[in-house]
Amino acid sequence: MRAFDRRFARATRRLEHAETAVRLAGVHALAGLADEWQDERQACIDALCAYLRAPYEPPPDAGPPAAEQLAFGGSQEVHHTIISIITAHLRDNARVSWRGHDFNFTGARFDGGDFSGAVFSGGIVDFRDAVFSGGTLDFSGAVFSGATVDFTGAVFSGAAIDFTGATFSGGPLHFVSAVFSGGAVHFGDATFSGATHYFIGAEFSGAAIDFTGVTCSGGALDFAGAVFSGGAVHFTGAALSGGVIGFNGAEFSGTTAHFNDATFSGGTLDFTDAILSGGSLYFTDAKFSGTTVVFTGTTFSGGTVDFSDATFSGRRGGLGKDIAADPPAGLLLPPA
Repeated sequence: MRAFDRRFARATRRLEHAETAVRLAGVHALAGLADEWQDERQACIDALCAYLRAPYEPPPDAGPPAAEQLAFGGSQEVHHTIISIITAHLRDNARVSWRGHDFNFTGARFDGGDFSGAVFSGGIVDFRDAVFSGGTLDFSGAVFSGATVDFTGAVFSGAAIDFTGATFSGGPLHFVSAVFSGGAVHFGDATFSGATHYFIGAEFSGAAIDFTGVTCSGGALDFAGAVFSGGAVHFTGAALSGGVIGFNGAEFSGTTAHFNDATFSGGTLDFTDAILSGGSLYFTDAKFSGTTVVFTGTTFSGGTVDFSDATFSGRRGGLGKDIAADPPAGLLLPPA
């Protein structure tokens, strides 16, 4: 057996040890092997990700035995150490880069973790069906360049995920059928370009969704069929340049969405077949220049869409001639 195989087998056995210190030694051994053996790097990354996917449940809140608490604390330390090691190898100052590799976190449970400043260049970052319960998963300032990032079916329960200032360029972001129950999702000042980013069928229940200051240039944000129940969605100060933000068939039930001070230059804002049931969309002081805003088939059931003080450069019919001439109850347009 060659040297790598022996060392890899020894390191992975350590990950199964009952003592936290031994498992941590195994984690660092695998990271060292990944740095040393480029051709086997993906195998080492896969082993680290597999540990994160293993069952990982916190002890019950009501008076767990001290030993159970200690065991969970050890597992939590190993989990967060693996995340820190992966992130360190994806930052600009990494001694050895792990960029371009795949990271499989499918079904893993996260109670926080720091991916801030990481650069995912190519490869697949897979969080499908992952569960985020409590804590903050931090992707602030991360760069996704040509990478596919997949949160399809992920569940966010009282957790926060932070993509503030992140850059998505060339690769798609998938939040298809993800469930957000409480907690918060931050995309403030993030940049989306050159790809479609999918929130199709996602459910937002009492969650705060923040796209404040986001820039969408040549790409698309697709919220088709998404359901917003309670909570708030913020696109305040967002800039859409030639792209699409689509809420086709989305449902806003008691939710407030803010597009105040947003700038739309070209592109399309599409609410086709959307349902406003007690929800409100605010476009106060928004600026539309050559942008098409579509409300075809939109249902206004106790909801309000407010364009007060919004400005339209070019044809007023950016809202569509029928809408502009005969706006339905609940649609508040600026003076002609």
